[in-house]
Amino acid sequence: MNKEGTQEKMTMKTVIRSILSGDILLLLRVDRLLPYIMFLFMLGLINIFLNYKIEQTMVKVEANKAILEDYKVYHAQKTYEFVKLGRISTVEKMLEEGGSKVTAPVKPAERINVE
Repeated sequence: MNKEGTQEKMTMKTVIRSILSGDILLLLRVDRLLPYIMFLFMLGLINIFLNYKIEQTMVKVEANKAILEDYKVYHAQKTYEFVKLGRISTVEKMLEEGGSKVTAPVKPAERINVE
């Protein structure tokens, strides 16, 4: 059988008719390339999916950077408060305000040796 005999000649009239009827892909013999087209389509979908996931991860990273900066400021404030509360004068002042009779020792501590 002759393939050329069964195939229509590509004229402007046949191209327009095949476009209107939806047979342009068959006229251009694209049907034999279908596995490759499907493979490229799948690669495109995978590419779009991976780009979407990367973008979502970058959004999370940026949000977490802002949260981390807030926590750094919070940590610095708490460290300052902790150091401030650790001074002897501040502790004595807080004890006086609380009505406690505990004060700093007047004489130094003595060491007891047990032999």
